[in-house]
Amino acid sequence: MYKNHQYYLAQYFRVSDLLCLNISFFFGLFLRFYNESSFTFADSNYLGLLFFVNVAWLFISSWQKIYQLENFSSSSRYFLVVTASVLLQLLITVAFNGLIKTYYSRLFLLFSHISFGVLLFVGRRIVTLLYRKYLKRTSSKNAIIVVSGDGDLREVTEVFERNISAEFQQLIELPYKESLLSELDRIEEQNKITELYIPLSILDTEKVEQLSTYCDEHFIRLRFVMDWTKLSARNIENVKYNQTTVFKISSTPLDDPYNASVKRLFDLVFTLLVFILIFSWLFPILAILIVIDSGFPVFFKQDRSGRNNKIFKCYKFRSMKLNKDADNVQATQNDPRITRIGRILRKTSLDELPQFINVLKGEMSIVGPRPHMVKHTQEYKELVGNFMQRHAIRPGITGLAQVKGYRGEIDDHYLLANRIRLDRFYVNNWTLRFDVKIILKTVLTIFEDHR
Repeated sequence: MYKNHQYYLAQYFRVSDLLCLNISFFFGLFLRFYNESSFTFADSNYLGLLFFVNVAWLFISSWQKIYQLENFSSSSRYFLVVTASVLLQLLITVAFNGLIKTYYSRLFLLFSHISFGVLLFVGRRIVTLLYRKYLKRTSSKNAIIVVSGDGDLREVTEVFERNISAEFQQLIELPYKESLLSELDRIEEQNKITELYIPLSILDTEKVEQLSTYCDEHFIRLRFVMDWTKLSARNIENVKYNQTTVFKISSTPLDDPYNASVKRLFDLVFTLLVFILIFSWLFPILAILIVIDSGFPVFFKQDRSGRNNKIFKCYKFRSMKLNKDADNVQATQNDPRITRIGRILRKTSLDELPQFINVLKGEMSIVGPRPHMVKHTQEYKELVGNFMQRHAIRPGITGLAQVKGYRGEIDDHYLLANRIRLDRFYVNNWTLRFDVKIILKTVLTIFEDHR
């Protein structure tokens, strides 16, 4: 079995968490019943609850994958997921309490789960410190090898560098050479190699066989990196046809009718809330300011490329003076066509608010790739490969590229390529949770500078 420090650390966390769960259970009992001499644990119903909370935690921790440390690319994500697991444990226990109608003390449930949350992080911190001390004494770290070919594997190495267990592993980058196996032997003498990442594009059948045999003999996990840039953002599924492996380029998650319905329902509910809570009072104020500043009209309508490249009228609050180039020339940072109130609207993205009308009409979504002018869609698809994949779904008021800082004017190929890369990643990896995360980040980054 392939085991590394990440694996062992996760198992120690598992034991520590269960120990903290049971300690916090009895600590909660003590806080709630210490002054009630008539209470005895053996004669109460709390023994059954103790069994339930242990089983529930095993289920929740497995479901949330909190012991798969490679999933956590940052300490903040790790903290949020573990905290969410503790809160979920509390909710399930409260639901169990109401379901069986035994009515365990609510104060006990509160005391025990607060102490569990605190003890869990304290316990994991102690385990980490002890394991770190052990590694210093043994001077032993796992080695993860990333072999680079003609392409750029920075995205692969960045995942390991940000991972919460990075300090327990040594990341070694190697250029591909014919003497690769000899180089691996040299590294293996100093550090145990646990994983080997290598691009598929530099390998032929003979090299694949050699590497596979070598890794099997040395108990190394072999990872082939799909480094063909036009395919790497797509969901790729491997299936077996007898003894032949076939890679299937999957359709987008929103091709599933259920996922599409969930996203559409979320868009409608969110939009109605925006109309009731924000648009009802903010729209008249902005409309009056626009009219006072530069007259009518209040709205600006422009043809944009939508889902399946279908043209639709995109609504915005007018932020420019009326001009003949509005449909052909995109706005620049210090564009003289922008009005005084328009600068404020564009800076705060309030000019995009009328696009909630497009959402109600089914032409746009809350989150998705931003729609381009028709003229620019024709130009950009000639510049960037697989550009049109972003049009497989409805365009959005905000998107992944925008919360990553890519907003406003597109003035060079690098900015365009990065926007499209992020758009395609969103299209191929949509989840409702992803949408909520992007919306929250949009609110937090409204006033930040963009690229």
